[in-house]
Amino acid sequence: MTKEEDNWDEDLEEDAAVANVIKYLNIHKQHCNFEVRPSTERVDSVPLPCGHQMPADYVVAWFKYYLKQKKTEFSCPGFNEIQRKTCGSKLSYQDICQLIPLTDKQREYLEENLAALVARRLFDFKACPGCQSHVERQDRNNLCVHCTICTANLKRTYYFCWSCRREWKGPANNAVRCDNNGCGQRVRTSDPLTPCKPEFKREILAQEGEDIYPIKDKSPDRKRLALLINNVEFKYIDDRTGAEKDELKMEMLLNGLGYTVVTLRDLTAQGMLAALRDFAQREEHVQSDSCFVVLMSHGDATGICGVFDSLSSDDEEDIFLADEIFNCLNTPNCAGLRDKPKIILIQACRGDKEGSVDVQDSKPRHNRGKEHREKDFCCLRSCTPDTVSYRNKENGSHFIQDIVEIFNKHACQDHIEELFRKVLKKFKEKHPDQMPCKERTTLSKRFYLFPGL
Repeated sequence: MTKEEDNWDEDLEEDAAVANVIKYLNIHKQHCNFEVRPSTERVDSVPLPCGHQMPADYVVAWFKYYLKQKKTEFSCPGFNEIQRKTCGSKLSYQDICQLIPLTDKQREYLEENLAALVARRLFDFKACPGCQSHVERQDRNNLCVHCTICTANLKRTYYFCWSCRREWKGPANNAVRCDNNGCGQRVRTSDPLTPCKPEFKREILAQEGEDIYPIKDKSPDRKRLALLINNVEFKYIDDRTGAEKDELKMEMLLNGLGYTVVTLRDLTAQGMLAALRDFAQREEHVQSDSCFVVLMSHGDATGICGVFDSLSSDDEEDIFLADEIFNCLNTPNCAGLRDKPKIILIQACRGDKEGSVDVQDSKPRHNRGKEHREKDFCCLRSCTPDTVSYRNKENGSHFIQDIVEIFNKHACQDHIEELFRKVLKKFKEKHPDQMPCKERTTLSKRFYLFPGL
């Protein structure tokens, strides 16, 4: 388990605390009070100071991704043709506001998250376990913290431990731990991903040899990347309630498999195309052995919906064609992933036939010699052509949830196509109204993930 996963619950708790602190202290007005132009209409693209022209929604999605990584500056993800690497030019939130007319919702999200980061850097707050009020730690070298509210309520001096969040026991000046049982020892949640045994990997490599795609051993030199695009909120059609659960579980799975996940939310078709093109040029692919691309959105027979797609063909259309994924990552356009497995997962409807009780991800609408242009792909789509793909509002989609479950259990011993077969088998047994299907699979060898190795 990675450090980020291990700290997930604590981060959520601290973020919630900081959000409440912000409401009381109004920190966002002190630190993020920039002039912004209100959004009145869709802005297709904006010129960045570095010279790159990018879809506005793509810029906003990247800024959100950086905030998620606890960074307050945005780095341009465009490819620098001269230097042959990712641009990386820095932009602040103030720069973004001057370039893009943000919606009220976008501005509120960005400012609150920026303020949370500022608050966590400037102050040290946590909820008191006795009264749940937020207390600032004055001395960062002392885990013993005084709560004045509990002291007044209990009519005795009340201290709690900053580390284990229980009433303090032991000497009042301690930077390591209090005397509560287990304090200072992190409680690790179980990792759902079953690790591969080294002896299994050695056996498979010895038996199948050249029939297996070369896999780099786990090390700092291995740079696996995954792109996850999750469209949740739409302008003209229903939001994809429950899709956040799919995103979280897929991120945890891919992180566990050793991939750095770039998660981008709420993109137009132009934004998705820009994301794929920039992803294809990432220099990390040279030091990788594979990649994952996951797209989750509404969809229909023509393609995958961008966030500005409309309810009627007479109105605005915002459709991303799945072909573009293969075009961006094929041999001539993505040299870094040449001869390496590229796994594509698409959660989206492909038609508008009626489903069952769950929410439908659908909308109604009336050079080195000779190389194969497209190879080493394996794409699993959530449903067959012209049919719907189901998503539960509480638990997420059948497709993503079942993939995560099967990969967690069987990736330690099965290659990717066998994992996909097990997904199909589960749908055959458990979900009679939907059947995923493999498409454009051009793997010439078996691709094992060997989790943990």
